[in-house]
Amino acid sequence: MPRSPVRPPRQPNKSSNQGDTWTRTAAPHLWDSPSGRLDLKRFPPRNNATLQAWDAGDTWLLERLKTTERPEHLLLVNDSWGALLCGAQQLFSNANSVTISLVTDSYLADQAYHQNTAANALKGAYSTVSPLETLPQDINHVLMKLPKSQSLLERQLAQLSRDLAPGTLLQVAAKSQLFTPGVREIFAHYCDSVEVSLIQRKHRLLTARIRAQSWPEHDFQTTWQELGLTLTQHAGVFARNQLDIGARFMIEVMERHLSSHPTGAKVADLGCGNGILGLIYAQWHPDAQVTWFDESKLAVASCTRNIEQNLGTSERYQVLLDDCLSSVATSSFDRVLCNPPFHQEHAMTDHIAKQMIRDSRRVLKPGGELWLVANRHLPYYLILQKTFRLVEPVEQNSKFVVYRAV
Repeated sequence: MPRSPVRPPRQPNKSSNQGDTWTRTAAPHLWDSPSGRLDLKRFPPRNNATLQAWDAGDTWLLERLKTTERPEHLLLVNDSWGALLCGAQQLFSNANSVTISLVTDSYLADQAYHQNTAANALKGAYSTVSPLETLPQDINHVLMKLPKSQSLLERQLAQLSRDLAPGTLLQVAAKSQLFTPGVREIFAHYCDSVEVSLIQRKHRLLTARIRAQSWPEHDFQTTWQELGLTLTQHAGVFARNQLDIGARFMIEVMERHLSSHPTGAKVADLGCGNGILGLIYAQWHPDAQVTWFDESKLAVASCTRNIEQNLGTSERYQVLLDDCLSSVATSSFDRVLCNPPFHQEHAMTDHIAKQMIRDSRRVLKPGGELWLVANRHLPYYLILQKTFRLVEPVEQNSKFVVYRAV
């Protein structure tokens, strides 16, 4: 029985205010930090950006750093846009003996460090450490912004406990409601002398001392079977223990509509996470050239492993760390598969999906297709219509809709 035409889902009223996602008031970029005035922007910089590059937690941590004994080697963990880095460099501008290292899972954060240190003419040296690498053992002071993922938090604390000297000072800032009982239990497991402050400016500050522990890396990876695939992924990667319901619906729709495939077609899995969409597509179409893209280093590592254990190594497959599709040549792909995020850490935002849609249009060959799954309440139909010649909602259920755009 043929399926009835799918109507576009009802889109939000443009005048409605649904948090940071659709407000249009430009965020400030000049910050009077505890170390002095700084010009900070998120990466990539956008006109009329609605999300600023620092918060009260950054201010609090720098205030404490300013009044604490000067560290020899300072580690910054989850410094999303370089607020802590720029503040520390400014604070220690006359202290060449202070070494600064950073750990972040984000490619965008790495780019923001370069952008914001250059914008503020900060010449101090710093080094970045991959979350998969061993930390320098001479670190004696750690500032951390609390990550959204508790599994990533536990992995990071375990890494600190394994690599740093017992008693190393740890100071952590976040919005008050994020210091849940579960989060406090994680800190109690890996740290001594844990103290959580009262609320200031809607934030809390946790102070602790690192406790020495050893841990095997596989303790922070999960492996499960799904749709005939063995999926393994690191802590902090989206949908860590089971298949995301949006991705599951996307795969069901793909199975009904993407059975045909141009010979040797080039396909992109954009915002790939553990790589599930591209893995399924490559399994169905062994001649496809599939490239997976993500800005998370742990996602790229997880996806790479999943390709190896499900598809094997092949020149047809590659995984790239990128800002959406920024490094990709124009008119180079036949299809793009995408399950875009609408959060960036703790903030709700649609700018990532907008960039993914714009980048997809640019990299698709004439007649190429973007297949995108989204929550029904998000205004992606309107965004797609502004970017593509033809947009159709292929299928939808009570929560999600899959669009095809050409």
